[in-house]
Formats: sequence, structure tokens, C-alpha cells
Amino acid sequence: MPVTTRLRDAALALHRELTGGGAEPRLFFAPGRVNLLGAHVDYNGGVVMPAALSRGTCMAISPRADGRLRVRSSNFPNDAVEVALADLRPGRTRGWSAYLEGAVWSASRDWGQPPGLDVAVCADLPMAKGLSSSASIECVTVFALAALLDVRTTEDEMIRLAHDAETCYVGVRCGILDQAAILLAKAGSLLHFDCLELTREHLPFDAERLAIAVVDSGMQRELASSAFNQRVAECTQALAVLQEQLPGVTCLRDVKREDFERLRGRLRAPLERRVQHVVEEVERTMEGAMRLRAGDLEGFGALVSACHRSLRDAYEVSTPELDVLAEASWQVDGCLGARLAGAGFGGCVVALVDPEATADFEKAVPAAYAEATGRVAEVRWFRPSGGPFEYGA
Repeated sequence: MPVTTRLRDAALALHRELTGGGAEPRLFFAPGRVNLLGAHVDYNGGVVMPAALSRGTCMAISPRADGRLRVRSSNFPNDAVEVALADLRPGRTRGWSAYLEGAVWSASRDWGQPPGLDVAVCADLPMAKGLSSSASIECVTVFALAALLDVRTTEDEMIRLAHDAETCYVGVRCGILDQAAILLAKAGSLLHFDCLELTREHLPFDAERLAIAVVDSGMQRELASSAFNQRVAECTQALAVLQEQLPGVTCLRDVKREDFERLRGRLRAPLERRVQHVVEEVERTMEGAMRLRAGDLEGFGALVSACHRSLRDAYEVSTPELDVLAEASWQVDGCLGARLAGAGFGGCVVALVDPEATADFEKAVPAAYAEATGRVAEVRWFRPSGGPFEYGA
């Protein structure tokens, strides 16, 4: 049975438990994502290169008439939520449901408040591991509400509303990478998305020549309470310093390498390292798109590995566990490249692997990780998938 079918059945059963079977829900799915290039540049106006994953979040949702939101999740069975829709406000909760609540709150401001909602959520995406489980919840909620409320909307509007949920309601000062990656995804392709111009291109991903491995370090992360917001603040501070000499620059993406080299002495540590990463990562992502268009998978993979080294040394968002996994991946013949997934601070490593080397990779990387850390690493395999959909639509 396909994964999304199992999720659908689980969400339907949970919804029946929630409502007593009195309402027939509509069912929706949104994937997670992994970003291969363009790390930490989305909130700096850069270009990113993510792929949606074949795992994600299923939602069973039905209206109710009393103005209340009731939510159950199979992933958090002890954290049921019931709240008046009128009481949703930023900071109300810091639990997992904040992402769902934020999406309802954000959509309600533009589309009007629903009469009430019963929601059941089931996800097969690892939580807090850098695969955008939070954005998957936000996007499936906005997508479902648009259908439930019969709203004529666009992908760009849904991206904005889902992004508002994370930044305004939850309080993570992220860019729009995650929401764009999910809502604009097409099966069998990587998204080349300009976070400043909002232009997009779908680049073909040859699954016959490359498999995507996601290796779980077993180390969770919590972006809203981590150093993520500190990195955003550091980039803002660095931009203000550079704008004194570069008044036409509106974001770090606009800083050219020659201008950075000329002005880097004006930046105190660690701001200099942060800007170095952004400048070089923008160049890597643009080169990566050219490599993929030319079919140069080895060159593309080398850029992915270079991204990890920059995240480790210049942006300082890696961990010893993630470094072990990346380095173990690089040692496997047939691994073209590997880097930490998501924003870092724990979670997973993503690797590009020749399909003929998957068995060697599955054996060698967890073994090296166990020897170095005493921890267990789990390897999962993915292909780029499509975006959100309604079951049966």
C-alpha cells in the first residue's frame, strides 16, 4: 500500500475518533522538502534549490458550527488541542500545533474565519529533523482551507499565508524556502526558486542516475528557540554595515564577491563569516543550476558538499554528529555529495548517491556514525515528489 494511502486511512480513522463519525471529512496531503543548495540564503534574498519529498502530512478536515478548532495528531497523541478560533493569536502556544494554528490564523485574516474546524493530522515525516515538517503542516492547512472555503487563490498567495504562519504566529524569522518548495513542487524535478524576484524553474532530476538519501542523526532541533533567529539578526547587522558603502544593496544576495572582499575588514567577527557564506552560496546555487542543465551530476554533487563545509565553518550551524555523517557519506564510492539538511543545529544529512551504491551507503554510513558517536543513524530513500493535493480530487 502506498505511503500516502496509509496516511489517508490513518487520518480518516483519527478524524472518526475525534468526531464520533458524525462528519465526513475531506482529505489532503502536503510533502516535506529537502534543500540541496541555497542554504540560509532565502531570508537574504537568494536563490534556492529544494526538492519535495515523497513523505509528508495528511489532514482530514471538516467544518463545525460553534467557532471552535479541535485538532488531534497521531504523532502527538497526548497533545490534543481545542480552542476558539477567535482566541488564536501569536504566542498562544509553543507546541507542535502552533504551526497549524498559525496557518488557520493567517488564512482567516485574508479569507475570513471558518465556522469551526475538526482536524486530524497524520505525518510520516521525521519531526524537527530539517525536512520541513512544520512547513508541511502549514502548507497542507492553507491548501485545505482554500478548498474547504472555496477560495480562488494562487500558489504565491498560499506561500505568503503559510510563511506568515511561521514568522508571525510561531516566531521563526525564516525566509520562504520551505513553503515555496512544497507548494511549487513538481514530481521528478528540483525547484530553482528566486526568493527575491519570486521566479521559478523546475530542473529535471534523473532518478535513474541519482538517489536521494536522508540520514537521520537522531538529534532533534527546535528552530524557534535555537540560534536560527540569531543568524538572521547577524545577517541584518552585516547588511546595515555594508550598506554604508553599498547604498544600492537591499539584501545580502546583492553583495558581489569583489565588493565583499573589498569591505570584509569592516565586518567584525562573526559577521564576516556569515556574509562569506551567503556570497559564496549564492554563487554555488547559480552554478549548481548550470551543472544540472548540462547533466553534470558529479559537479553538482561537489557543490552540495562544498555547501556543507561552508555551513560548518563560516555559518557555524552544523554539529559534530552532522559532520560525522557528512564525512562518512563522502567516503562512500558512489556518493556524489552530502550536506546537512535544513537549517542545521541537528537533524539530518542529505546525500546524492548512485543507485548502484545504495546498499554500500546504507551499510557504511551508519557503521561509521555508530563507531564515532555511539548513536544509531537511520537511512531513508526519496525521489522528488509533487506538491499538495486532495485525495480523490
